[in-house]
Amino acid sequence: MDRRDDYAIAPERTFLNHGSFGATPLPVLEVARGLRAEAEQDYPGFYHERVFPLLEASRRAVCHYLGVPADRGVFVRNATTAMQTVVDHLALRPGDRVVTTSREYEATTVLLRLLTARGVEVETVDGGFSGLGERVLAAVGPRTRAVVVSHVTSPWSQVNPVDELSDALAGTGVAVVVDGAHTAGMMPMPVAGPGVFGCLTLHKWLHLPTGTGFLVLPEEAAPTVRPVVTSWFAESEDLARRFSWAGTDDVVAHLLGREAVAYQRDLERDGLADHRAKLTTHAHDRLLAVPGVYALPPAPRAPAMVAVGLPALDPEELLARLHRRGVDLWCGTTGEGPVLRLSVAPYTTAEDVDHGLGVLDEELAALR
Repeated sequence: MDRRDDYAIAPERTFLNHGSFGATPLPVLEVARGLRAEAEQDYPGFYHERVFPLLEASRRAVCHYLGVPADRGVFVRNATTAMQTVVDHLALRPGDRVVTTSREYEATTVLLRLLTARGVEVETVDGGFSGLGERVLAAVGPRTRAVVVSHVTSPWSQVNPVDELSDALAGTGVAVVVDGAHTAGMMPMPVAGPGVFGCLTLHKWLHLPTGTGFLVLPEEAAPTVRPVVTSWFAESEDLARRFSWAGTDDVVAHLLGREAVAYQRDLERDGLADHRAKLTTHAHDRLLAVPGVYALPPAPRAPAMVAVGLPALDPEELLARLHRRGVDLWCGTTGEGPVLRLSVAPYTTAEDVDHGLGVLDEELAALR
């Protein structure tokens, strides 16, 4: 698979960081351009006649692809907005407890720190894969209101046992809030059981433009969850209607679900799973051949990403040096030392991986 011509990435760049921001394929962008041009020509007509039917068709296409009931999924701006929406719905109070892990996304840890400042007790367990489910469940007590856990940890690319946790907590009244930034388009959806909230990103692996997140709600919460922005339809009894308009905005990204899903299905027919498996295996082997790079503890790995440990260094300096040479990876400091993550996408080739990691090898040598 080589879909480089489907993307607007500059030809001189080797982009191995799809997992951070994604990249929207040109067939989807072309539809977006057409809709924006139509809106600019007659915005009142576009709003009154086009926006809401297109939005509903787009929303249903995403729900169908994800395998979730059509009355339980809605667009939001991003996974971060979805997480905030769920936290607001839970109305956590001083004395309530939340259990989370040490391998959560930084935006989530900031959100939890703000809850702590309001008197909510947050217990953080070791996020390593081995024994994670047991540690999380052991931390749940009578005052626990929610477990907050990533489906795929960033940057470790570790797949967490969210279904195991939701099964164990079913019927306890403890919500399982799943940060699914890397779920849609790469991983099967977590089982949509009682108390399970899915907070998704669609602009990475499901090909919609940036500004498209998705919130999947448990059946019992769908009638009462409201958007974090109160606007015209926030009082509607219909979930989709409540989330359909958060004030005047560029809503075009949310209208492209059908086109993005169609592109994804075409990729799947063209061998996307095999493409990811071959490239990530190749990338992992090449990474471990770079002096100073080491393997992380064994854990189930997301299909399109690999992660390794780095020697002690300044990740920001390394990223800047790589970017100046036309290569983009992700690396950052964690509580377990610097970690590097490489993503493969439909436009990634083995030659891209070899070139990018050759540059990485040279830059690490220069920093030693």
